[in-house]
Amino acid sequence: MRSLHNILKAFIKDYGLEGGVALNAFRNQWAGIVGQTIAAHTAPDTMKSKVLTVIVDSPQWLHHLSFFREEIITKLRPFNVTDIRFRVGSLPEQSDGDQHRENNCELTDDDLRYIENTLGNVRDEELRESFRTLIVHGLTRGKR
Repeated sequence: MRSLHNILKAFIKDYGLEGGVALNAFRNQWAGIVGQTIAAHTAPDTMKSKVLTVIVDSPQWLHHLSFFREEIITKLRPFNVTDIRFRVGSLPEQSDGDQHRENNCELTDDDLRYIENTLGNVRDEELRESFRTLIVHGLTRGKR
């Protein structure tokens, strides 16, 4: 007699559902995999032939994530992902539980380091504060 686990595993493989199962795991664990800041601006979209497509909420974040592509792929290897593609699009609506959790958002230490590193070469104080306001808004958008 075969176990239910083995039957389900064979069923998933026979019908090519591995990508959907992995995608569901990504969606449930996304913030833990990539971090809260990146998760606030991205969402796993599709999985096909070990390639994960991720929706990004702005061209600026798409550009920013291109620098972290290999690092993100490394984090996704345990999920059998060999490549990742980013595309700009609208993020899916969040559940009420996610919105409630994010209403009390604060900038993380990583966010603060990112802001300081980004603004480090801006000499004009007024311009620096204007940029700081824009960056903070961009980092917290979607977390509220």
